[in-house]
Amino acid sequence: MLTTLLLLALVGQQAEPTPPPAKEKKVCRTEQATGSRLGARRICKTRAEWDEIAADARKDVDNAAARLNAASGR
Repeated sequence: MLTTLLLLALVGQQAEPTPPPAKEKKVCRTEQATGSRLGARRICKTRAEWDEIAADARKDVDNAAARLNAASGR
């Protein structure tokens, strides 16, 4: 009897199925190869991926500037 009540309680508490996550829209950019007019590539990534690439690039520039300032004694 107790088992039946517990099973009925669990059945009533089942969560509604969640809809599948929406696919992120891709953003495409054309990148030129350095030193070539013919080496352009089209690269497609999500907005979050492009933001992460930009943040990594900013971090690299900041680290290089800090090393340069440390080496020059500033």
